[in-house]
Amino acid sequence: MGVFRALKKVITGEVVKQIDTAVQGGLCTMSLRLKRNRASGDHYVVLAGLSSGNYQYFPMDKNDFEQFAKAVETIGESLRQASQKE
Repeated sequence: MGVFRALKKVITGEVVKQIDTAVQGGLCTMSLRLKRNRASGDHYVVLAGLSSGNYQYFPMDKNDFEQFAKAVETIGESLRQASQKE
């Protein structure tokens, strides 16, 4: 995805659903946003890392997000297994 196209996805689009999660003792927020392109109706996801003076945005199409979600689940399972061994 090109830089300008990615930036357009971050800035435009209608937020359909948003889940914010505080991390680092509340110093940072990870914001997961399901968005819809107003013109085409296509859905996509933007992951945002928000902290004081620093904002990072990662737009993902459906396939990118599904790969990301699978990676999160895999790491989560590994974390659960590691916690059981402690």
